[in-house]
Amino acid sequence: MKISKTTFIFALAVLAMASCNKDLYDKDLYNGLVASQFMIDNADPYHNWRLTKHSSVIVNSQDESIRSIQILTENPYTSTNAEIVAESIIFGFEKELSYTVSVLTNELYAVAYDVYGNDLGYTKFAYNAFTLELSLNSLTKPGTINKPSYQTYTYLYESNFPMPDDFDYNDMVLRISKKKPEIGNSYVIDLTVTLEACGAGELYAGAIQLDGIRKDDIESVEIVGGKPMDDGYPTSPTYITDNSVLQSGRNGYAVIRLFECAQWAISKQQDNVGDIAVIRYNTEPTNKENYSAKVSPVTTTYRITFKNSDTADGFTLENVDPFLIHEYNTGFFEVHTYDHKFDLCISPINTNMLDYGNNVSWAVVIPKGDFRYPIEGTPLCIYSEDIDEYYGPYEGFAKWIKDCDTNHDWYKTVTDATLVY
Repeated sequence: MKISKTTFIFALAVLAMASCNKDLYDKDLYNGLVASQFMIDNADPYHNWRLTKHSSVIVNSQDESIRSIQILTENPYTSTNAEIVAESIIFGFEKELSYTVSVLTNELYAVAYDVYGNDLGYTKFAYNAFTLELSLNSLTKPGTINKPSYQTYTYLYESNFPMPDDFDYNDMVLRISKKKPEIGNSYVIDLTVTLEACGAGELYAGAIQLDGIRKDDIESVEIVGGKPMDDGYPTSPTYITDNSVLQSGRNGYAVIRLFECAQWAISKQQDNVGDIAVIRYNTEPTNKENYSAKVSPVTTTYRITFKNSDTADGFTLENVDPFLIHEYNTGFFEVHTYDHKFDLCISPINTNMLDYGNNVSWAVVIPKGDFRYPIEGTPLCIYSEDIDEYYGPYEGFAKWIKDCDTNHDWYKTVTDATLVY
């Protein structure tokens, strides 16, 4: 690090006082502080923090034997890791299917099924293909199909935006998957959300913005099972005062309420005076002086019914923007992924968010459902130019941050397994 802890704390105090008076705010000072505390020296100034890409294909089948289709990331006849990125009934008409995949994906696989759900074989096509013609003659069936799973992404957060911290990205860890609960119902999508870890030393709330989709585009959002993640929350809400599952954000996009308090959602624990227990959950391998506790992750499924089937068919994880809300300097700040860094969905804050513009993200989207995140206090990777050395569980992350055109597969290789949960 290039700045002493004492200097940093003093500078934070200056910024906190100055932020009350916009004329005193020094953007250069702020960005200098972030750069000095960020764990990678000389991060790529044009970094977009994207590990995913989005496309669609128009599927046409005149073959009456083909009833439905699934689009997969791998060949399910040879791989046990294939994930479903899109699926639909398809017979006798054209259907446009949208999908979001890893930037490493150049080919996809379409598996066709008959009316009874029996697989008829697969065909391979390019990620950015415009059309896909399906017929029995175009399919290959080499043997027994391995049942694919539904695409799941991992979302990692630092809870203290706009100020830097340890960048272990485990303050909130979410896993989110998307599926059609009934493949023949083109209006309904299930989003399954798992709160995996809460590594923050403060309370915060969580929600999901459906990017590009307005509340008026949705008929309803229901919680499968009826209970929200933070069912039984014993305190009056501070961050999300509206308990409605489906809300309209400040920009008109639909917002799904997840929880008012992550710590309560994952643990349902209070301390000995009745306050919510502020413990870092699932960020250390063992219980460490009540600082980090191991608990079961909490999972909830949100069933979204759209008013238009085309909107539902076009919905992918590209539209999913999870965010947390925390208190800073008497205001409520939202922590979004880099693409939505300056979005304000719920918070009634009037701060000019563009004042905090830089090439650092407080959230990372990982196209991997079982990604192993860092243990408490350990950044994804540290790189110092002074000694030209890397330290952390993902050396490739530092190389990717230094050059956004390289190391897009960094999340697949753990450099030091002792530093991940």
